[in-house]
Amino acid sequence: PPAPAPSDAALVEEANALLRAGCYRCLLQARSLFQDLMEMPAPSPAVREGLFQATLLVALREREMGLPRLGQFDTAVELAASPEAPPEWALMLEVAQAAAFQVYGLPKSVEDANTQRNIDNFQARDEWNERLREHVPTDPLAAYLYLGLNCRRAWWFEQPPELTEVLETHDDHLYARYRRARCDGGQVELSVLTSLEPRFTEMEFFLGQWAVRQDPALAEFHYGRAWDDWPVWPGPALALGDLAFAAEDFELSLQRYDDTLGLVPDLRDALLGKARALSYLQRPTEAIPLLDRLLELGQWYLGDIYFWRAFNRFALDDLAPARADIEDAKRFRTDANIFTLSGEIAFEEDRLDYARQEFEAALDHDSTACDAAFHLGRVHAVEQRWPDTGTVFDHASGCYVVRARQYEAALAQLRDDPTVSEARKNRLAPRHENRVETARHRAASSAYNASLGYYNDGQLEDAFRQATRSAAHPEFRERAARMIGLIDGRR
Repeated sequence: PPAPAPSDAALVEEANALLRAGCYRCLLQARSLFQDLMEMPAPSPAVREGLFQATLLVALREREMGLPRLGQFDTAVELAASPEAPPEWALMLEVAQAAAFQVYGLPKSVEDANTQRNIDNFQARDEWNERLREHVPTDPLAAYLYLGLNCRRAWWFEQPPELTEVLETHDDHLYARYRRARCDGGQVELSVLTSLEPRFTEMEFFLGQWAVRQDPALAEFHYGRAWDDWPVWPGPALALGDLAFAAEDFELSLQRYDDTLGLVPDLRDALLGKARALSYLQRPTEAIPLLDRLLELGQWYLGDIYFWRAFNRFALDDLAPARADIEDAKRFRTDANIFTLSGEIAFEEDRLDYARQEFEAALDHDSTACDAAFHLGRVHAVEQRWPDTGTVFDHASGCYVVRARQYEAALAQLRDDPTVSEARKNRLAPRHENRVETARHRAASSAYNASLGYYNDGQLEDAFRQATRSAAHPEFRERAARMIGLIDGRR
């Protein structure tokens, strides 16, 4: 015979158990059960209270996770407005509606709304705190809201021990413990929740956020688990894209940025990340339309957008538009990369005075800007400023030698790193090897040009030193040997 249908009391207890479990999926199931129970004749006050709590917590978790198009309190608003609602529900709803979204992976309009929400609610916070505190010792939902309203890491560590003791009385309600762990921000408490409740898989994202500065490989592991379990959540997808980009795994970053854009079209962070990845992969015709779209969206990242569009237009030898873009970029950014690219464009347009000025500005910002030194040497060589040619190319050669060593160390670390998959090593190793060889070639080329500058200026010992250095590279061996012969002939 079929099993007897569970009683209303049993269903309420099941829903409350899901509520106490506190994970997002648990809260969704609890809300669904309470909604079914509300369809029964004359639902009890416990059912109404459970539905209010579940709908409030679901919307809060959606904001805390940063789930697009969610985080709404419509059902909770209706319940709080009913004659049967206790007065504290209105307070709890008011505080919940003031909660901010986790904006990573959401449009910038959400971030703007958060900022406005914080401004609007600043005056009300003290009053909310005073009214909430009386409920915190007895109501885990009030404790959750109190923490959400106030919690910043500095605030948490300034609180008296008594608050921790009060909050620990709600530890059987894991949603309250979750909020305390988010407040503290420590790895241990965040991990404990996943041990206590395996369904709390959204914690993987927050563990990734904790790990991203300490251990990018661990962060990628946690974000990967979050993405595997939550393919509708843009936050983990964007985080994986950014981590892959930082690791120079540009092919993988493109996939993750596309995943993100599939969930949140026109997300600026993903569009810019994808455009930068395509730029490094030397695919300018694909990058430029993304940057055009970002400019249409306006307001955010304008310096980066103009820089990367100039970079890609320059790669296509489209010099006039590239010059216009780099000048626009200077309105928002002034750094060595900006001035170096500006100088390269000017050099190709034969605007030598302006190119020299830009390369010198780049080196003023960063004396280790090897490319700026290299191209400044080219300007001096064209203008036959031989003392400057020798000095600047000498500096560039030493700069590239140091850079080649850094790239060699990074390549060795990549090959020896047990946390990096073989697939990623196979993708990245050729790129690293190419960087090493490019830096070595530039070092040798700079040394040869420095030798030429010193020779023409009559500084034969410096010319010999640089020619000998350039001879170590097979491509420059014969030229360097001829230069050494010329130097010996003048000694």
